Amino acid sequence: MKIRYVANACFLITLSNGERLLTDPWFDGPCHQTWWNFPPPSEALKSEVWASEPDFLYISHLHHDHLHAPTLAPFDRATPVIIGAMNTPNLRNGLRHLGFETLIETPFEARTPLGQTGAEFLLFKDFHGNTRGDETEIHYDLDTSIYIFDADGTRLFNAVDNTIQPLDGARIAAEYGAPDVAMLPYVSASLFPMAMRDYDDAAKRAATTALRARTRRNFRDTFQALSPQRVIPAGGEYVLGGPAAGQSRFLPQPLAAELAAELEGIGAGAALLKLYPGDEFDTDGGTVQCDARTAFRGFDDCEREAYALTLADQAPSYTTLSLPDELEFDWERALKRCAANYAGRLRKMGVTLTLDFYIDARNDDGEPALLFRQALDEGDCGIVSEVPQDARPRLVYTLDLKLLFCLVTGLLSWNATEVSTLIGVSRAPDEYWHDFHRSIVHFNLLS
Repeated sequence: MKIRYVANACFLITLSNGERLLTDPWFDGPCHQTWWNFPPPSEALKSEVWASEPDFLYISHLHHDHLHAPTLAPFDRATPVIIGAMNTPNLRNGLRHLGFETLIETPFEARTPLGQTGAEFLLFKDFHGNTRGDETEIHYDLDTSIYIFDADGTRLFNAVDNTIQPLDGARIAAEYGAPDVAMLPYVSASLFPMAMRDYDDAAKRAATTALRARTRRNFRDTFQALSPQRVIPAGGEYVLGGPAAGQSRFLPQPLAAELAAELEGIGAGAALLKLYPGDEFDTDGGTVQCDARTAFRGFDDCEREAYALTLADQAPSYTTLSLPDELEFDWERALKRCAANYAGRLRKMGVTLTLDFYIDARNDDGEPALLFRQALDEGDCGIVSEVPQDARPRLVYTLDLKLLFCLVTGLLSWNATEVSTLIGVSRAPDEYWHDFHRSIVHFNLLS
């Protein structure tokens, strides 16, 4: 088996019979409004992957850094696409909308032949609600992971973005065997701490340090539990561009050197396999062929920040939206309808959230345009004049009015915009309500 890294969660995997599987293609252009791959692949590499004519695609989930229409555009629409048999049709519908009709929709943890390759694979559904291992009340299949059993006996596990914990790694190893190679995520796609409006730079730096330490430990402990021979850090490697570029100095993903030190501490430093765009690992012999065209290797934080700042002049797509001057939009009526839709979805999902949700929308000049409140436990909502500093738990989103229009009309997704750090967040108490963040996608006029 040969494993070639392209960008983010995209790998070109060549099986022992020569057929190829391409995972989560996103390697061209921004994503989620402000993201760019880091480090960026060369134009030559992108052209090679587009011309590779993979025999299969695997799309783990529907976030645009995995289901990315511009990157998928050049691929043959007849290519079979592996997806999980999820409890919602969103990923299936998204692929069909792009013209992919040959979907290998697979039940979770069912060992399945991979075409005529002689290989088999199985998929895992969400392990947990967030990277701390917390479960969620929201029964919505999102992330998936894939385990490949090649015909020559080589085993590859790709966790992708799934929130895998050591206990999950131990179960996988016990039930399906320790893989030869594991691709493990080492950061979540999160707005924290970049978007926290109540944090000064020192607080953001402290939060980043703590988050990196927790992430490194989980990477180390999951590696130990899963027991692969080699481990590739993957998934979540990005910088922010556009108006959020400066926040890239607080990126929470650890550096490769930090992960190496963590594994060296348990005597497993040689297991770490950090690949850069175009690099290919051959499991037969354990050699890595490095792509000399890759300009960026082993970045430190200063280099990450400098690269992000080269992207600062890239405007998020919502800023190019042109609304007619004569458009009359009844904001209070629209937001009350969004609030009713959201509350209805929470009831249907059996989720109870005790907090006040505020939308602090701003004009182009940053001046306040409107302030909307929804009391999620009381059903009360409407335009208000201020955010009271009382004891009720509250979460305040601050964002551009034009961006809000895109969100409530369904032109953009709340979750994707959150992680792009285009929404400022204030909260009291200062804690993470992950069921809120998983469900806020339903605050729109269409839900």
